[in-house]
Amino acid sequence: MSFALPQMIRDNLRWVLIGGALLLVTLIYFLFFASNAAEGQGGPGQGGPPPAIVTLAKIEKLALTPNFTAPGDIVANRDSVVASEVAGRIQTTLNIGARVRRGTVIAVIDDRTIRLARDQARAEVARLQSDLTYQNRLVGRLQQLLEEEAESEASLDEAISTRDQTRARLAAAKVALETAQVDLARTRIRAPFAGQMVERRIEVGEYATPGREIARIVGREGSEARVRVPIAVAGSLSTGQEVTILADGEQRASRVRTVIETGDEVSRTVEVRAPMGSHNLKMGSAISITVPTGIERDVLTAPRDALVLRDSGIFIYVVNPKDKTAKRVNVQVGEPAGDRVAISGQIAAGDMIVVRGGERLRDGQNVTWDDGKKPKAEPEQSAG
Repeated sequence: MSFALPQMIRDNLRWVLIGGALLLVTLIYFLFFASNAAEGQGGPGQGGPPPAIVTLAKIEKLALTPNFTAPGDIVANRDSVVASEVAGRIQTTLNIGARVRRGTVIAVIDDRTIRLARDQARAEVARLQSDLTYQNRLVGRLQQLLEEEAESEASLDEAISTRDQTRARLAAAKVALETAQVDLARTRIRAPFAGQMVERRIEVGEYATPGREIARIVGREGSEARVRVPIAVAGSLSTGQEVTILADGEQRASRVRTVIETGDEVSRTVEVRAPMGSHNLKMGSAISITVPTGIERDVLTAPRDALVLRDSGIFIYVVNPKDKTAKRVNVQVGEPAGDRVAISGQIAAGDMIVVRGGERLRDGQNVTWDDGKKPKAEPEQSAG
């Protein structure tokens, strides 16, 4: 039985053979070079990815004190809303942002009505003083006449009573005069301390009444760092205890001025304040305070950059310097210590760990690094 090729193939058999040969050569070429490329990616004598270039550091044992860092802000220890003590129309006020000293006039109230009350009280005092002078003389004459039996005791008693009443009215008039003078002074509303007028709560032409807010004054001297810490942490704090304040990227040492005894029922935190000292930061600037929460103890630490954070947990890569492989080790993170952090797990002091290049490592992968050792120069051979 014979097999006959189709007429079209017989007519183009030459080209079909040439195309098949080219296809076979191409297939052999790709298979050969793909195999060589796969072999070239492996380590010495084995397949797999090439060694990863990493940067190493050592696990070190340090003496650390457990601490807690809380965010907060800078507040002035003097922040006052100044109010009016008398009624009247506002005539002038300082501009917002004005720097003031203690006693600087920040607003003026129309004082015409109070001046009239003062003048009236002054006139009343003068009248009563004149009456009292006359009645003192009258009592003296009546006492002399009574001794001469030329006047009755009833007349003397009446004169003494009138004089005493005048004396009491004079005392009341002097109080009214002093009150008018105090009210007159209160028409000049003054800053209670040195600082800055940060708010103006009344404008020229508005009518002020006793208790009406005029302006807010904030003092710069004696500013403090204010934070809220959990009640459990606050139990280890006491007045005078040293804390570290981080403000505007700079650390400064301070001491706890006070721990407010009453905590917030919702957040379960208490307020802690510490002096800021001299600075150029604005009130309300964000800061953080680190407070100690325990006693000093020796712990293993690693650079923060060595930690690899994943959904499955936190781990580091420990490098075996003999076979240059990286082993993944799960760790638990503890207290921070500058650019390092306390860790615990199956690690030991002196272990070499990856601090750069660990994001894409795989457990057991080969690594390479620059150990800083330079090759020794070969001695030059003398000619001849």
